[in-house]
Amino acid sequence: MTYPNDPSIPADEPTQLIPAGYEPTRVLPTAAPAAAPPAATPAAPSAAPPTEVLAPAPAPQPEQELRRPRDNRGGSPKLRLTKRGRVLLIVGIAVAVVVALVAGLLVANAIGAQSAADELASAQGAATDADAELASATAAADESVAALTALVAVADAGLAIAGEGLDEAARPALQEARDAAQTVATEVAEASGLTDVPDAALDPRIGDRENAAAFRARADALEANVASETARAERADAAATSLGEAMTAYLESAAAVGAAVLADRGDADDTTKAALQSQLDAVPTTEPSGFADALVAYRAAVDAVIASSEAARAPTPGGSGVRVPDPASVTVVVNKRRGLPADYVPPDLVMPAGVPNNNGQPVRQVLVADLLRMQADMAAEGITLRIGSAYRSYADQQSIYNRFVRNEGVAGADTHSARPGNSEHQTGLALDLDDGTGCNLSVCFKDKPGGIWLAANAWKYGFILRYGDGWNPIVGYTFEPWHYRYVGVDVATDMHEKGIKTLEEYYGLPAAPDYG
Repeated sequence: MTYPNDPSIPADEPTQLIPAGYEPTRVLPTAAPAAAPPAATPAAPSAAPPTEVLAPAPAPQPEQELRRPRDNRGGSPKLRLTKRGRVLLIVGIAVAVVVALVAGLLVANAIGAQSAADELASAQGAATDADAELASATAAADESVAALTALVAVADAGLAIAGEGLDEAARPALQEARDAAQTVATEVAEASGLTDVPDAALDPRIGDRENAAAFRARADALEANVASETARAERADAAATSLGEAMTAYLESAAAVGAAVLADRGDADDTTKAALQSQLDAVPTTEPSGFADALVAYRAAVDAVIASSEAARAPTPGGSGVRVPDPASVTVVVNKRRGLPADYVPPDLVMPAGVPNNNGQPVRQVLVADLLRMQADMAAEGITLRIGSAYRSYADQQSIYNRFVRNEGVAGADTHSARPGNSEHQTGLALDLDDGTGCNLSVCFKDKPGGIWLAANAWKYGFILRYGDGWNPIVGYTFEPWHYRYVGVDVATDMHEKGIKTLEEYYGLPAAPDYG
């Protein structure tokens, strides 16, 4: 029997853990069993004493680890392995490690395969999406280009419209915007600079990752082309926006002119004025696509107002105001409140020989001698005398006045142009004079040699300055240093000597600042 901590026992031998108080069981020898007696004769009872049977000792288990009892120091039980146990343990650990490695490789391979499959699916999806995006971007770009091209055509139609109520000063800006838009429309008409898109199809000969790379390359190329087509659309849209803004500015400029027409043509009938006002109100909300149509409608409304106003203003035969009693008189006074008959034509019109006449207009015979005398005296001082304008018929004056009205309106025209029947030129006694120095019909003529000479000496030849500087409240017209009226030497001299400047003042007639 052995005991724990026995130094005589080798450390690598198994030990038995012996419970405290354990006693071995003794086995006593017994006699061999007797042969069976004959069946017929019962055996006599044996006189030998019974054999004592003790409980067998538990058989030791080979290779079984036995727990040693705790040492008397109260420590944990200590385990001991045999050599074979240690070998088996090492082998088991090695097997477990190999199994773990193999399992890890299998798992890693499975994860890698799934990752590659996922990557392939993602790349295929990206390529499919990019294909759809490119189709959409191309359609959008083509639509933008078509819209820009259509807008250029609308601008062309609008630019072709001319007439009353338009601001010609605004036309160049619109033309420039139109040309810029046409340039862009031409440049972006077709897609350009697109990246070559590689084909991509599943190839069973290569792995999922290689297939994914092919689909990803296709998706990247498609996305680059999406960006290019988007830029094409954006460029067309920007050009359309700029052109649309120019169209709106042109409409607004025209509307400003139309508002002035409406203000000046208050004598037009209410219906036509309301129609024009409606067009003016619509300008701020007009879309660029409706530019040309809006201009057509607006122009029609302007023309209707002007026509209605002209009808209201059509003079009765002859000029406004009091009819002069003797139109042929050399001293006849014609102004905004004293008019001539529409059919009046001076009886003695002639072309003054030897006097340059820019428009070939005749004068009254009564003034020719004094005119030639004045021309000769001016020539003696080195000054040329020319006639810029002389006799005008009622119809001629009507044409001239209407032209000024179209450009400036009635109020503007009335400051410097007589209405037909109220023009001194119809008498054949009024001359617009010039000296050929470049200030014909301009205020600068007053500072030219001819202008200075006439202002100082014309009265000596029977001519008076009719529309002087600051005389507007009396004569009704702005300063015209070139406009001289023949009244005869006697009247002109008398006015000069008395310091009287106007015929209205000389004859005691009412001032004529307007048409009354």
